[in-house]
Parts: sequence; C-alpha cells; structure tokens
Amino acid sequence: MTARHHHYLSQCYLKGFTKGRAKKSKLVVFDIKESKSFETIPRNVGGIRDFNRIDIEGIDQNQLEKDLSDFEGKAATALKKLEETKEFTGEVRELIIYLIALIAVRSPERREHMRQFEAKVMDKIMGLALQSKEHWESQMRQMQEENPEYKSDVSYEDIKEYFDSKEYTIEFAREHHIHMEMVQVDAILPYLDARNWVLVEASSDTGPFITCDNPVCLSWKEPENVPAIYRRSPGFGLTGTQVYFPVSQDLVLMGEFETEDDVVRGTEELVALCNSTILHNFYNQIYAPRPGFKFYGENGMILEGTRILRELNA
Repeated sequence: MTARHHHYLSQCYLKGFTKGRAKKSKLVVFDIKESKSFETIPRNVGGIRDFNRIDIEGIDQNQLEKDLSDFEGKAATALKKLEETKEFTGEVRELIIYLIALIAVRSPERREHMRQFEAKVMDKIMGLALQSKEHWESQMRQMQEENPEYKSDVSYEDIKEYFDSKEYTIEFAREHHIHMEMVQVDAILPYLDARNWVLVEASSDTGPFITCDNPVCLSWKEPENVPAIYRRSPGFGLTGTQVYFPVSQDLVLMGEFETEDDVVRGTEELVALCNSTILHNFYNQIYAPRPGFKFYGENGMILEGTRILRELNA
C-alpha cells in the first residue's frame, strides 16, 4: 500500500528535536493558531496528504516521494555525523545544504503564497486581454489560426461580466508547484553553498534550540541600514544577509557571505536569541524537545517556553 501522507518537513530532521532523538520519540508542539500545546511524534506534523504526488501519464505518481525518501536517508546520516564530529565539510555539508534548500522552498503556506502571486499576474493578463471587444476577438482569431480545433461559444460580453464579478479562484496544478519548487531549489543552492557557516552548540545549561514549520530564516543583518522598500525582501544571493537554520536541539547553523567558518559555544543569551529568531519566522507551529527552552520576551528578558503561548498571543 502506497503512503499518501507526505512530509515537507522531513522526519529525519524533526527527530533531532524530540526527547529521544528518534522518529518514534515525542516532541512538544506549540500550535499558535489553535493556542494550544501537545506532544506527538514527528510523523504527525510537517506533512499533508499527497504533497509530493505527481499525476502525469507515464510517470509513477510516487516517484518524487521515493526520490525524496532516498535523499532523506542520506541526509539523516549527514545530520548524525554533524552531531558527532561538529565538522560542516565535504559530503555532510553538501547534503545538509541541499536539505536546507528543500525546506526553504517547500511548504503548503509557500505554495499558497506563490499561487496568490501567480494568480494576480494571470488576472492582470486577463484584464489586458479583455480591455476591449476588438482586442479580445483579435486574440481569439489568432488562437483559432494557430489551433484550428479550438472552439469557443462564450461571448465577449459573458466572459467580461464573469471576469468583472471576481467570483472565481485561479488555481494551479500540484505538478506546477512541484516544478517551480525544484527550479527555486536550483536557484538558491549556489548562494547557500557560497556562504560561510558558523555552527553554534547548545549545552544542558543553556537549554535546547527549537525549530518550527518554517525553519529556514533569511534576514538582513542590519535592517536599519537597508532602504525601507527592501527590508521585507532579503534575498539568498544578497550580501548583508544571514541564513539561520536550527539543525537539532543541540546545533544551529548561521550562514553569511562576510564571516568565516567557525564553531562556537552558545551562551544562554545566544541560544535565547536563536530561539527568538524562530519565533519571528514560523507559520503555525513551533517544535521543541521540552517546554523549558529559552527565548526573549517583549520586555527584553529571557523567558522559558512555558510562557510562549501567552507571549505570542498577547
């Protein structure tokens, strides 16, 4: 029987934030939208039905899911090796950077964001096509010349009325989203690879790092020095930006163009700052091995995760 529940957040990744560091171990989920917390295993979060399914004739519907499962097996080995050696080099580096790229562009929320953007573009194009009856009929004649089998019984007046009503939603096939995601992965990979990476270690004293359903955090290092029009849109290829990615409850990667590769011990303040980065980047859920992680509250004080729902819903 083929699995239909597909993960956009790999279980091999999420298990690093569980109590027992295994797929069957539990993590604490803080669901901000529902204003509740609960414990569950990685399989029950970070996935939806048929996310990777391909419905194209002649192609195995589960090919992408199979390919991603093969990659995640290699990524799991790389994550484990990084935990043991603290050496972000060679094949370990290549595999984890590819994992970061996949996670950065693949989620239901990002698909909806891209759908809305592309739908606005399509709506603008349709508006231009319908700007006059003469213009519309000219385009219809051109379409029929290029494709003699094309027929349409819908009048200009009817389609213009329907367009003006806005009582429709423009959707795109899942396969289109998958294609665009793979294009984006290829686009950002060189810029992730070109960055130098600082590996930050947490300890039992500083508490764990946390993650979320949008764990690849891209931000300006000095937003106050960036023109206001660009502050909300840092790019993976732009200098002056930082990519933050929690690897596990013990490790975090921070990538910049202007720094040098390094390994540093995280102080309580640095760990709290890292966790606060996640709290500014999640969609709906935050994941932690236990509630007692550290973060900065609105008052600038370091607080424990037991207060997270109260702080975020304040």
